[in-house]
Amino acid sequence: MIECMRKEVDKMNKLNINYWSDYACPFCYIGKSNLEAAIKELGLENQVEMQMLSFELDPSAPKEYMGEATDLLAQKYGISREQASEQIKRVEDMGKEAGIVLDYANALYTSTFDAHRLTKLAQEKLPLHQANQFIARVFKAMFEDHTMMSDLETLKRIALEYGLSEEDIDTVIKTDAYAKDVRLEENLASQYNVTAVPYFIFANKYAVPGALPKDQMKEVLTKIMAEENIVVEGASCGIDGCQ
Repeated sequence: MIECMRKEVDKMNKLNINYWSDYACPFCYIGKSNLEAAIKELGLENQVEMQMLSFELDPSAPKEYMGEATDLLAQKYGISREQASEQIKRVEDMGKEAGIVLDYANALYTSTFDAHRLTKLAQEKLPLHQANQFIARVFKAMFEDHTMMSDLETLKRIALEYGLSEEDIDTVIKTDAYAKDVRLEENLASQYNVTAVPYFIFANKYAVPGALPKDQMKEVLTKIMAEENIVVEGASCGIDGCQ
């Protein structure tokens, strides 16, 4: 009976955060990093559960290299290369503020669909915190290591680093495994009228679009934790010792 009560209390004291994100989106990397930093500074690592949902900024993107980010940005928004370069520099500076290396200018843009499928595998097979570490590593591969998200061999190597089995990885690579899961999450985004990412949903009801700075994320977390009556666990001593 006591064990059941403990499980219920643990469940009540968890804040679920679901968020749509794409590996091709630098703001998604920034937003995720700022949120995780806010969670850490507030000491909420054990009380927040983050789950990434699939979103493709360009579902029709090819698996082949699409060209320089500067040219792609200029073409998409009808601006000059100089203006595009200035925008990219501003985003890279935001990355520095978030504590990440964000080489947006030299990112190699391709389809991200296979990376999303491997993410679904990681989320199914790995503990949640480890799956989130895998996601962070894939973002790093995209924006720091200049990896194409269609480079299956590199994605496989990363997946192996995080404990996924070679058999499971090869199944994803060689089949359409998890394709339906990715499409379902993208369809869900459409139902929520999500057209830009990152897009965070806190406690299944509070929507927070965009990559907020860390301090604003801390304010959001503090307010929602209070409204949801989630107790923040601090240091304490019990019959088994102090922690």
